[in-house]
Amino acid sequence: MIKFSNKEINSVKTDLSKTASQLAKVADGEVQTDRLLAPYTSYKIGGPAAVWVAPGTESAVGRVIKVIHDNNLPFIVLGRGSNLLISDSGWNGVALYLGQNLSGFSFAGNQAIVSAGTLLMDLVQAATQKGLGGMELLAGIPGGVGGALRMNAGAFGQEIEGTTEAVSGFRYDGTPFEAGRQTITFNYRRVPELDDVVITSARFRFKAATPSELRARVADILALRNKKQPLEHPSCGSVFKRPAGYYAGALIEEAGLKGERIGGAMISPKHAGFILNTKNARAADVYALVRLVEKTVWKRFGVRLEREVKLIGDFD
Repeated sequence: MIKFSNKEINSVKTDLSKTASQLAKVADGEVQTDRLLAPYTSYKIGGPAAVWVAPGTESAVGRVIKVIHDNNLPFIVLGRGSNLLISDSGWNGVALYLGQNLSGFSFAGNQAIVSAGTLLMDLVQAATQKGLGGMELLAGIPGGVGGALRMNAGAFGQEIEGTTEAVSGFRYDGTPFEAGRQTITFNYRRVPELDDVVITSARFRFKAATPSELRARVADILALRNKKQPLEHPSCGSVFKRPAGYYAGALIEEAGLKGERIGGAMISPKHAGFILNTKNARAADVYALVRLVEKTVWKRFGVRLEREVKLIGDFD
């Protein structure tokens, strides 16, 4: 989380106003000031970004990042917004949107070139229809391919690592980035080499499989998710990473926090690892529950939960 004094905030606002016009010249896409971010997150929560930019091409992403870097401005990358909690006051910087504006994929044999803003589920379904396996167990994971790569998304023993061949994008100074699988370290929910990279596309390699069998697996996974996970309200998915030797949801449930509410936010009675937006929750409501869980689990079990959700903006 980046913090600024009032003097620094006023200075940033002035710089952002000037930068918006610079970005409009290089983005080949939409640039807007004070755009509400809530509609672009799975939580449906969050205030406005001082500047919103949605580049129209991969090369434009590099030019946009260069302008941001040269002006020394704070920025966030907003993909499909499935793992974020954005402050009620929003983000006093540039929101670089890489969602629907940078999505799509093409297959060649058992490989696919995929833009970062592509919904992961769309890719899973397309590969399944073509009889290409390796991602079918990721069915139902929300969010885009870029975000899935940054956190090595996985489920049911399968991770996106298994099909990744190469990742492309730009470093935070705007210089191009390209890395093959052999130079990328995929850890549990973190990929260090991608920490300071804006991912724009990736190449995946699949394995031939029977389409009907893949479709059956996808259907089973989706049914299991629907049975075990609370999908009827907006959420970010699992709020916490799995602590070594434990399951976060089980610890939270054993601590007696299932169904706990603060404002419009609630710890799911169905799966305690989820915090739901049930009644127009504010980011402050969700954050208060996050802190309650952390303190209670630490006090009861001596386990420090690590957040999987990323906080954007001011949560003081």
